[in-house]
Amino acid sequence: MNRRRFLGAAGVVGLGALAGCSGAVGSVAPPNVPEDQLSEGGWTKTDESEQTVFEQSYGPVTVTAKSTTVAYEDEALAAAVREKTLGQIDGTLAIYSASHINFSPDLNNLPGGVGRSEVLSEVESAAESQFEQRMRDNGLENVTKTGETEFQTDSGASPGISTFRGEFPVGTMEYEASGETFTIDAGAIEVAGDLAVWNEGDYMVVAGGAYPGENFTTTTEKELSEAISVTVDVDLGLTPGEYQNEVRGLMAATE
Repeated sequence: MNRRRFLGAAGVVGLGALAGCSGAVGSVAPPNVPEDQLSEGGWTKTDESEQTVFEQSYGPVTVTAKSTTVAYEDEALAAAVREKTLGQIDGTLAIYSASHINFSPDLNNLPGGVGRSEVLSEVESAAESQFEQRMRDNGLENVTKTGETEFQTDSGASPGISTFRGEFPVGTMEYEASGETFTIDAGAIEVAGDLAVWNEGDYMVVAGGAYPGENFTTTTEKELSEAISVTVDVDLGLTPGEYQNEVRGLMAATE
């Protein structure tokens, strides 16, 4: 298993798999994300992409949607873990991404409200499916939606959060000491994911991220002789509560 793929773009909120038809919506501005918070937290922008989300008819009205997505990685966290494990775990441990979706006709001005609830429902459902699949595509196993929790954005929207869990199989780590090779069965790192979808004015916002869902500790013992044994403890010092608060804070501040 390639540890460099850990999460990678697992939480990117791209919605290209919805229906895939060319649309008539013009260029979409990227979502407004809290750049200062991202910079201070050690996050680095890794991608910005625009794509057609879907084009579908609802009675007499054909709705076209297009999104622009921005993605970030927590390089500060990745560097800290890489240093602690002497390079044995080298990859992205936390990501954040957000999408701004525009509609034509205007989402809030469809004739008689035709199709509005269906459009909102379709975007929400597809965002969850894509979020979950991308976690799997980037090496996570046993990915499941674990539930929903209350959530309010800084702008006053109350979309709630869909929560996810997955496992990244780290496999084995090897270290040399006293001329001996220590092989540590590291098992897996639990990963948590949060996703929210809401209507902001005449557009929609999809925001979410993934991050370590628990600290990672393990211990192994090796006998060097009948009289000498060596114990190796690994404790990454991960703080899931802090990561969750940080990601949800970024989500709340996004528009």
